[in-house]
Amino acid sequence: MPLPAASATRGPKAVTRPQRSLVARKRALRRRIVVAILVVLSVALLTVYFREPSDGPVHRAEASAMHVVAPLQSGTARIIKPFRDGWNWMTGLFGAQTQNRTLRAEVQQLRGQLAQELLQQQQTTELRGMLQMRDSSVFPRGTRFADARVIARSTTAWYSTVTIDAGTDQGVRENDAVVNGQGLVGRVSAVTPDASEVTLITDQESYIDAMVVPGGAQGPAQGLVAGSVTGDVTLQYVDRSQKVVTGQVVMTSGMKGSIFTRGIPIGQVSAVAQQDVELYQNISVTPYVDFHTLDLVMVAL
Repeated sequence: MPLPAASATRGPKAVTRPQRSLVARKRALRRRIVVAILVVLSVALLTVYFREPSDGPVHRAEASAMHVVAPLQSGTARIIKPFRDGWNWMTGLFGAQTQNRTLRAEVQQLRGQLAQELLQQQQTTELRGMLQMRDSSVFPRGTRFADARVIARSTTAWYSTVTIDAGTDQGVRENDAVVNGQGLVGRVSAVTPDASEVTLITDQESYIDAMVVPGGAQGPAQGLVAGSVTGDVTLQYVDRSQKVVTGQVVMTSGMKGSIFTRGIPIGQVSAVAQQDVELYQNISVTPYVDFHTLDLVMVAL
């Protein structure tokens, strides 16, 4: 069976690589020529523009073009103005929000720095007072102290105690006196290797030999400073014949057998009352120590 004859027609002739390269070079050459012509025309126009008088043809052409284009520019500006204003408002809003977040972060940082600064000032004041108490003549020469911080407070209203972070490992023993820069805090009532319980002078089971200074001709009035279930402090068993007035200082008397050395400040007489049927005066005492903010203390070892 005879084979079909080959087609007499052929497709478009394929373009070879050298031909494509030649076409690309021609196009590039045309673009360079156009650019060169435009540059020459621009330089020529600029030369004519700067050399001709203000009423020259180039200036007149510029004025005519501006006369035609100006209304179009004005109309376009009016059309796009709301969009431009809206865009500016949006960008301003986002910028303000970003700035607001930045300012809030800066305020928070400054608040933290201020709190730390105030805390440092408070601790510096407390430490300065404790150093003054340590260097005073109240405690016998050679008395050692264990510095401590209040880490817990009593959760019941019936007892006034705090827990400090110093114990037998620091040399603390039961019945050691506890003070701070303001005055007498209390005594150690229980102790562990790394912590101690301190019974405050405001506790209802706290009794301290005390005296009132300055004293009269008979010497300082003496009695017992006692706490109460309400936290009030009073000076008890002061004879009616002893003159006591508000503003006088109450301090430990250091009587024989007392656990507190003589002269530790306790507080100030805030009120004095006498009843005809009673043998002793009713004397209220305001402690020097602020037990609501008590933080740093010293234990006299």
